[in-house]
Amino acid sequence: MRILTVKQTKTWTSTCIAALILNLGLMSCSSDTRDEVNIVNVKASNLLAEGMETPLNVHNSEPRLSWHANVITQSAYQIQVASSQSNLLAGNADLWDSGKVVSRQSLNIPYQGKKLESTDTAFWRVRVWSKEDTDTLQQWSDAARWEMGLTKPQDWKAKWIQVEKQTVSDVSEPVKNWMLYAANIHKNANDSLAKSKQETQERVYQQLTEQPTASLFRNNFVIPIDKTIVKARLHSTAAGYYEIFVNGKKVDDRIADPGQTDFDERILYNTDDVLSLLTNKDNVIAVHLGSGWYDENIAFSKWNNPDAAPSNSSTRSLSYGQPKFIAQLEITYADGSKQIVASDQNWLSHASPVLKEGLFSGEMFDANLAITNWKSISLPNNLEHWKPVQVLSEWPTKRLIPQLFPPIRAVLEMKADKLYQPKEKVWVLDFGQNFTGIPTLHLDKLNLRPGQSINLRYAEWADVDGNISQKTGGGAPLLKQVDTYVASNVSNQNQADTWSPAFTWHGFRYIEITGLDSPPSLDSVSAHLVRSDVEIVGTFNSGNKLINRVHDMALWSYESNLMAVPMDCPIRERAGWTGDAHAALITGNYNYNMQNFWDKYLCDFETSKHVAPAVVPGKRSHGGKFDWAAAEVMIAWEHYRHYGDLQVLASQYESMLEYMTAGEAILENSLIRNDRYSYGDWCDPVREPGMDRKRCNSQYTAPVKTTSALFAHSANIMAKISTLLDKPEKTQHFNQLFDAISQQFHQEFYDTNTGSYGSQTADSMALQFGMAPEALRQSIADALNKDVVESWNGHGSVGAIGQTYLYKSLSDYGYGDTAFNIFTAEGYPGYQWQFDELNATTLWERKGVLDPNLDPERRSAPGRSLNHPFHSGYDGWFYEGLGGIRLLENSVGYQDFELRPVFPSSLDSVEVEYTTGYGQIKSRWKRQGDKLTWQFSIPQNSTAYVSVEGKEKTLYKSGDYTIAINE
Repeated sequence: MRILTVKQTKTWTSTCIAALILNLGLMSCSSDTRDEVNIVNVKASNLLAEGMETPLNVHNSEPRLSWHANVITQSAYQIQVASSQSNLLAGNADLWDSGKVVSRQSLNIPYQGKKLESTDTAFWRVRVWSKEDTDTLQQWSDAARWEMGLTKPQDWKAKWIQVEKQTVSDVSEPVKNWMLYAANIHKNANDSLAKSKQETQERVYQQLTEQPTASLFRNNFVIPIDKTIVKARLHSTAAGYYEIFVNGKKVDDRIADPGQTDFDERILYNTDDVLSLLTNKDNVIAVHLGSGWYDENIAFSKWNNPDAAPSNSSTRSLSYGQPKFIAQLEITYADGSKQIVASDQNWLSHASPVLKEGLFSGEMFDANLAITNWKSISLPNNLEHWKPVQVLSEWPTKRLIPQLFPPIRAVLEMKADKLYQPKEKVWVLDFGQNFTGIPTLHLDKLNLRPGQSINLRYAEWADVDGNISQKTGGGAPLLKQVDTYVASNVSNQNQADTWSPAFTWHGFRYIEITGLDSPPSLDSVSAHLVRSDVEIVGTFNSGNKLINRVHDMALWSYESNLMAVPMDCPIRERAGWTGDAHAALITGNYNYNMQNFWDKYLCDFETSKHVAPAVVPGKRSHGGKFDWAAAEVMIAWEHYRHYGDLQVLASQYESMLEYMTAGEAILENSLIRNDRYSYGDWCDPVREPGMDRKRCNSQYTAPVKTTSALFAHSANIMAKISTLLDKPEKTQHFNQLFDAISQQFHQEFYDTNTGSYGSQTADSMALQFGMAPEALRQSIADALNKDVVESWNGHGSVGAIGQTYLYKSLSDYGYGDTAFNIFTAEGYPGYQWQFDELNATTLWERKGVLDPNLDPERRSAPGRSLNHPFHSGYDGWFYEGLGGIRLLENSVGYQDFELRPVFPSSLDSVEVEYTTGYGQIKSRWKRQGDKLTWQFSIPQNSTAYVSVEGKEKTLYKSGDYTIAINE
């Protein structure tokens, strides 16, 4: 491979890149590169506090501040913070003036000013100095601000309130049908049950009959007509899911809110600017309250930790109690006076027309019970039937913490593209894509007659005729997904144009509709993909349609399981399995801005009642799984590397230390040998589709290898973290621990005859974690390549854990073609096979769970999830390998990074973009004949070491470049 030319297509640097050309052995420098400096006096932009533009409820006493410098190299910065915008603009930084700080960093700089109190507002700005233009004083940025929340419990004047006596609806025919479907014992359900299972589900049905309705709340208040409102902040949250309205309008488009936590330890609260929703004179705050994760008990009422010792104890409850909420509206007037409207004994409550609801079941809504004006300024039509509320004397949680990570929202509309009629008056909509979503009934297109009810059941699977099966949900949740809507008995009365469930979401590709007399139109029911609304920061595209589809499958799987926690699957457990989180970690970090999301999830480890937890948060957690729980250390470290935030490492350190201490206590001769502490390389592929296996335990890699390797990796990370936090004794300790585990690992598992540790996953982890002796690494990669090509006919044999490490281990040692060809390899268990034979659109938990040739009409559904993101770890290689974007060992936030792409011989083009805290990195290459053109962009205030095969790496400053390569 010979480089012909390099061209700088933007003029950022002050000298020609002739030196770079000499280092790379290039022939010429493009003529449009100029020697002179061309610096424009610009100002910093994209100011963020706590990763947000204008956070309204900060609790951190040292909020982290970030900006884009907009110069080639920032040599220094100055931050000013003031208590008012007028003070700030006048240069009176009465809260903090950092002075001129010599530093390139512009990401997550901690505030070091005067202590801020609850509800204080801080206005801030920044200016930078340019290394390339030291004589020009840059402009101040535009002013930004953040606001402190209610940082102390005593700041909450509001009380937690709940319904005094919950209402249980009568068992009407529609309610009965909903419960039978939810319990999976309806006569029209497609999946037959064994006798013992039937008895269990009949008990579930009885539990459903006792389930109360959702609840409505409202409170009227008056704003004096002679007052001018200048500020209005509504602080609110719920123990359960809630919607909150001011004068009939929902204050935000959040759904499934607040995010799941260990609710007895902490509940996340929101602060909303509601100034535009208030009016002088009469106003109303209204709340719709459902159970959410707080009161989720029926679905797993018989669940037990499969790895726990037998117990005679009675079945434990997974509910935290009855749903409840708290709300506090703080209004500031122009004359300086304030008014607080708070949840208290003056509020009223009423049963909701949502008669049944649950996360794992769905909703049953009766429009006949809808209450006109229940959330509006006008009084409800049945106000005399509203009841007093119960005020709680104690909080249901220890802490109220701001919800600063992106809430769950509807992010993409989905439309059905096919309609089946498998049976008389049974219609099935096919959306063509498996996803996590919420449906919308377009009632004007359904033309329901008065009192008509329809049932919607959700499934990942359908046979060739369209008969759905909910069997892929497995036996863990005792409830199945169903929504029921009952039209008003009076035409057009109490009936909106559309309806969507308020307190549930579903995993599905197919929706079965019963209760209609004629087939629905394709547009009569739509849906939305719902997920935590993290910003998309990475894009990938290539000249190979199969590769693009494989990439999309990873993203559909990841986004379908991003619901305030990184879940395992949307139809079955919906749990924050920690091993799943680290298995897909690199995929999440390259595609989405996960900064505040990981902040929240890491805190779930701290509040867990278990050491080395396998699931966080929630009551279904259990501990002692050291391969899974390595996620805490790995996520914290990758968070620091991606976002440069030292605060997270410092706050998480004691919790991570607890994990390490517990792990060291179970080491036996430097390895974790007892399988009870491990899950292993979960769901690696069996040799032939349809083969039996024990649960989903690893077939090829003993758990002692993966767990010990992950614990060694954690020790290596902890040594680095200890160095950053100035803990030299711990640094030495963890370095010694890493060495001891690595040496024992090599001594016991390395086979001198094969040059391998025994499996693709074991070899890949030993290489990527630096556990293998340096002198043997190339030969180990050689053995790995041989196993892929010869033993597996070009396929990977890795499970969930190995997915992240296989492809880099190949391409880093000269086997880029082998790594790439895994994605195009024909036959089982390849990706084209999954598309063609399994009809997969997301990643299955077990791709070999069935042999499609034995059931070409798909009559027998698998009993495993069809949407599992823990197999998506490969997607990071599309950025790091094919795009070549790599973090440097001693840099954070991608301020200094490496560009080193792999150019597979059978791939013609790649386009990768990744937005960091410093700006957007681009890497695009295209092959035409024997020439390859590579274009790349380096953000301002960043540098990149650029290299291609056979050449030394060379440092580039910010700018856009083109390299021509003769292959």
